Amino acid sequence: MTQHPHPPRTRPRRLRRRAVVGGLATGLALSLFSPSPVSAHPAPEAGRAAAAEATTHRFPGNDHRPHTVTWDEKSLKIDGERLVVWSGEFHYWRLPSPDQWRDVLQKLKASGFNAVSLYFFWGYHSSRPGSYDFGGIRDIDRLLTMAEEEGLYVIARPGPYINAEASMGGLPPYMSTHGGEQRTADPQNLAADLEWLKAVNGIIGRHQITDGGGSVLVYQVENEQIDNSAEHIDYIEKLQSAVVEQGITVPLFHNDYGNGHGWNVPGGPGGSRLGLYAFDTYPLGFDCAGGRGGLNDYESRVRGYSPGTPVFIAEGQGGAFTAWGRDFQSDECAKFTDEAFTRQFAVNNLANGATLSNTYMEYGGTNWGWTGDPGSGFTSYDYGAAISENRAITPKLAVQKEFGYLQSAVKPIVSAAPDTAPGLTVTGGGPVSAQQRRSTERADETSVSGNGMRLITLRHPDSNDTTTSRVTFPLDLTGDGGGYARVPQKPDTAITVDGRDATTLVADYAFGSHRLVYSTSQLLTQLNAGRDLLVLDGARGTDGETVLRYAKRPKVTTVDGAPVESVWDPVRKDLRLDYEHGGSRTVRISGGGGRDLTVVIGDREGVAGTWQLDAGSGQVLVLGPELARTARVKGTGLDLTGDTREAGTLRVFAPAGVKTLTWNNRAVRAERDASGALVARLPGPAAVPVPALDTWRTSASDPERTADFDDSAWTKADRTTAANPRHGPGAASGVVLDTDEYGFHEGDTWYRGHYTPTEAGSTVKVTVKTGTAGHALVWLDGHYLGAQGDGSAAYTVPDGLTEPGKPAVLAVLVRNMGQYEDWSSDGRSKGGRGLADVDIAGAGRTQWRIQGAEGGNDPADTARGLYNNGGLYGERRGWHLPGAPDASWASTGSLKSDRPGVRWYRTTARLDLPKGADTALALRIEDAGGRTDKYRVQLFVNGWNTGQYVNNVGPQQEFVIPSGFLEPDGENTVALAVTAEQSGVGPDSVRLVNQGTVLGGVAGRPNTAPDYAALAAR
Repeated sequence: MTQHPHPPRTRPRRLRRRAVVGGLATGLALSLFSPSPVSAHPAPEAGRAAAAEATTHRFPGNDHRPHTVTWDEKSLKIDGERLVVWSGEFHYWRLPSPDQWRDVLQKLKASGFNAVSLYFFWGYHSSRPGSYDFGGIRDIDRLLTMAEEEGLYVIARPGPYINAEASMGGLPPYMSTHGGEQRTADPQNLAADLEWLKAVNGIIGRHQITDGGGSVLVYQVENEQIDNSAEHIDYIEKLQSAVVEQGITVPLFHNDYGNGHGWNVPGGPGGSRLGLYAFDTYPLGFDCAGGRGGLNDYESRVRGYSPGTPVFIAEGQGGAFTAWGRDFQSDECAKFTDEAFTRQFAVNNLANGATLSNTYMEYGGTNWGWTGDPGSGFTSYDYGAAISENRAITPKLAVQKEFGYLQSAVKPIVSAAPDTAPGLTVTGGGPVSAQQRRSTERADETSVSGNGMRLITLRHPDSNDTTTSRVTFPLDLTGDGGGYARVPQKPDTAITVDGRDATTLVADYAFGSHRLVYSTSQLLTQLNAGRDLLVLDGARGTDGETVLRYAKRPKVTTVDGAPVESVWDPVRKDLRLDYEHGGSRTVRISGGGGRDLTVVIGDREGVAGTWQLDAGSGQVLVLGPELARTARVKGTGLDLTGDTREAGTLRVFAPAGVKTLTWNNRAVRAERDASGALVARLPGPAAVPVPALDTWRTSASDPERTADFDDSAWTKADRTTAANPRHGPGAASGVVLDTDEYGFHEGDTWYRGHYTPTEAGSTVKVTVKTGTAGHALVWLDGHYLGAQGDGSAAYTVPDGLTEPGKPAVLAVLVRNMGQYEDWSSDGRSKGGRGLADVDIAGAGRTQWRIQGAEGGNDPADTARGLYNNGGLYGERRGWHLPGAPDASWASTGSLKSDRPGVRWYRTTARLDLPKGADTALALRIEDAGGRTDKYRVQLFVNGWNTGQYVNNVGPQQEFVIPSGFLEPDGENTVALAVTAEQSGVGPDSVRLVNQGTVLGGVAGRPNTAPDYAALAAR
């Protein structure tokens, strides 16, 4: 764990606001929750009419003054300056380690993202009506402050409904007891919705760019409304009005689902207060073991819906979730949405004019505890994302970096409009389509003249075409020498478009004193880091050609790497460079009449180790390490922070005057190479061993199954009506048995039904609602009848087990796998959990008692919260917690259960993780029998519910441990609750595994949470 270089923020928040949005300025003196006296959201026409003149814009977190946010059909504008928004989705609750939020945010920023999209999970903050927790792992004020400090704009998405594969789509489970339909203007639901928005907007509102309080740039109202009926339009209109009244002054939008339908457009039904139209697109689909869908063009359709607003992808496919019972793991989803798709998708979105793009997910994370929706994901929410669940960088991030850097460097992209595409000559492989966009806006006031930047995109029209094509095309530069009959010009060369590939070319682009006529390489970035730099890349082994224009013939020197061929055209004044992509080479161009230019030519593999950073007083280009996080010039020194996964070379192009380097606060010896870059050697991490988990203490943990267990303190389940009819009463039982109706929302719930048979019983029929992959175990007078999944099952009562006139007890343990989302707006999330009905032949009247998580919706352990625990006996007794008394438990090396039911296992592991490093640990369950044995395991680490393993369902075996759950330098408690449906089943072993170590990282601490003694004392 390393020390973080930035001090905590101490600047006080201002409550006085001056909101300026879409050209309308209002002076507002507000308390946090007071209504706004005027609308801060004009009709879209006001935004389109706003001044287009660009001004110098610095990131708002640097000055904390109010900024204007306007827009037109091309882009957002801040203070009149156009802005590309390149964003990644991050869910804070899926990384329950607040110190590591900064790690993910820094990785986004370093990789070229300038924004982060944040859903806010209502149920995570509210265990009961009127109660909201924004502390500890739920401290979203801290999260928003971090985003600002790291230089990221924020797309705020607080719902109320968010979907997100979160339990109940983000709604709190207590809302399942409401009678009216959710996601409508039903009075009870709407009142709860507005109360949540008031609470969360009190925090979001303090971080708006329009008020100078932070970096919140735009705000989403609700999410993916799938029903466009009048009642749903009324609902979303009421939400918009409330959001504005609560002081949100940045532009509002709604995310139109499924590639967009033209619903809730600004100024239309459902969009009266919206400024922007946005949609989501997942072109490949979600079957990571199946066939991929295809890409398509959408610009004209989307502009037909909302012609005056920019193309805004609120969710663009960055991976796919993995559901219970599938035959693939999350790493298969990473392959399904691989680097090739990532590049194709980015190229296609550029070709379609998207200037606001958000990748879902950028970091997926973990559905720890019971936070996930059971229908669309298990514990891991890795999603196949570019940053993996254990926060490791994957090859997809380098592809996204290419396009983040490109759009930041070549600023005219943001204003480019469709133009006639060049005609292609294609040899070999399948057909290739070309699209061209052109901008007449200049990059900056010092640029040399040009006809307007061209952005040319090439890809196979069938995005799943696996053939390789070679392409040439004419480039028309009318009025400037007539253009070129063939690009590339060198005979026998071409632009290669490999199978499932795409590329983006820049032509007629002026930057500083330089003019790039065209390049068949992809322009990664251009910057000034003590010298003018142009960085290019391409697929290894393919031809590259770059043409620059100069007043006179310049000198060309290949500083390092393979030689570059140069050709001078004295008529056009063109310098042509020809080369093959592969490895890295540096070329210096001098004496052409402008400033000297250093060209770094690499390949796509090299982009992973290429980092462009703002050093405060200039820019820095860093080559080599796994990650370069931050840069700061201090006098003649440059302080860098970052990560290394192995020892290697660091090469740095730094501002003029920089002579020395530090890396993670340690001086490194650096020398200058022939290109003027500082070169040093960086160490890698040492091996990090982990302790074995081979000795356990064990105890049975299901006395509730027995006939004589005392349940007198349990809650009576005797209600005969429910406001939500889906919750009962049961047709046979006549009572409402749903867990939510009695304040027990998550995990396991025990039921005990007391009755005196009027006749000898022969059958028991049990109906449960568990969600996908849940189960129930049934005992009668302590005799195990069997187990079942969601739905109904009938059990035969053994002869003589019960007798007429003799009291009997039916005990049922039900595993609730979480609340379904309400994706279809059809009430699925209100379907109920726990027992739905029980029909006991000859039972007569049955008295039911119910027990779930200790404290119900008022948990004693507020640090870990509602989603951490269910109602297992061991959970109620605190056996999952560090310090729980287990000295009297039996020692064992086996994790196999001797009978059906619940058994607990506990052990400790002492860690000594190296300081200054970041080690990702996980628990792995081994079972050589595959999915045959029916049992499941809850895994707890230091009291935190880390994962749910279901052997007979699968597929997950390895469970990432969020770093905040661990004590890196001390003793850690691992507890397992094994629920077996058969005798003799359980894991072969549970191992602690090291998923990887980097030298570097961000400092982290264990989450603050009570141990056994602290909770027992309350």
